[in-house]
Amino acid sequence: MALIEYLQKSIYMNLIYEDRYQLILSGLWVTLLLTVVSFVLGTVLGMAFCAGKGSRNRVIRGFSNGITALMVKLPPLVLLMIFAYLILADTSFSAEVISIITFTLKCASHLSEMFRSAVDSVAVGEIEAARTLGYSRWQAFFQVVFPQARHQVMPLYKPQFVLTMQDTSVVSLLAVQDMTRAVTVITSRTMDPIISLVITSVVYLLLGFVANRMLSLADRNKHLECKEVA
Repeated sequence: MALIEYLQKSIYMNLIYEDRYQLILSGLWVTLLLTVVSFVLGTVLGMAFCAGKGSRNRVIRGFSNGITALMVKLPPLVLLMIFAYLILADTSFSAEVISIITFTLKCASHLSEMFRSAVDSVAVGEIEAARTLGYSRWQAFFQVVFPQARHQVMPLYKPQFVLTMQDTSVVSLLAVQDMTRAVTVITSRTMDPIISLVITSVVYLLLGFVANRMLSLADRNKHLECKEVA
């Protein structure tokens, strides 16, 4: 009985009293926004970095390798501090925009490594055969290299969404009202972190599961379309 009473009181104080559940909901929205935008932009920028790493221009190749190596090795919290307090300190960007820029570059750097490894895994002989058949360089890439590289990279691409979502948990440093900051605020008022932490952990786990399933379904549908065309 004592445990049930404690749980009832804790749930009331952490969620119901003063409508504190709204803090978690608003934090969930911010976390989703930062994660999805950073991941989508990171995918596009990661492709650009991947192309840069394979460029014949030494300057472009060196810049792409250098910037991605730097972003990969630095922790997300350190990167966020660098952008917020040094690089973008004198700009009018909001904390949310600075966070998106930081996590986009972080995500893009990781993805570029995955994309480059996947592209390099395609046998050179297949590309040469395509060129022999009259394919242009871009046609050979999109019809021969890309389908195989996409298949190779998907098992690593899907977990990157979860990693990006985990990276966003440090935005509370900039007073951005995400999930982790919502929990911190609630805990500071109730001095009872158990319920809010459990809820937050479950939400993160569910978001990761749903995202993984959606990406897996999209990949599966893509394979089915390819088979139908063939």
